[in-house]
Amino acid sequence: MIFMERRKSNRPYLAVRAIISNESGDVLILKRAGTKHGNGKWCLPGGNVENGQTINEAVVREIEQETSLICKEIDFLFYLENLPSEESELHYINLAFRCTAEGKVQLNHESSDYAWIDSISMINYKIAFSNDEMLRRYWHLNT
Repeated sequence: MIFMERRKSNRPYLAVRAIISNESGDVLILKRAGTKHGNGKWCLPGGNVENGQTINEAVVREIEQETSLICKEIDFLFYLENLPSEESELHYINLAFRCTAEGKVQLNHESSDYAWIDSISMINYKIAFSNDEMLRRYWHLNT
């Protein structure tokens, strides 16, 4: 099992999260694997913004790396802050984006499974990093 460590910092980390929906309106989530934080839990595709990379570049890169999907459209929705907690001692500022993507989902080593969920079926999944709050906010914006 590969555990990717993120060094604790005196400053928050910046991450992007992609909310990708299918024709039915269900949203793609990934089951994390091989990581110290959130291992075995589900989350939205996404990750850290790298130094020298724009936020949009980070969204496109993370979607393609984690799912093999090609991002066609990106719209910023909102941010959600994760303060250090029992789940992770790291402080993250997550930027949520509605994304349109094409292709067939093929997972990389960071995920062991994927699912398309709606607001009702979300309760059947253990969601990491307050991504459940992001999803609730997304569905609230779209009702």
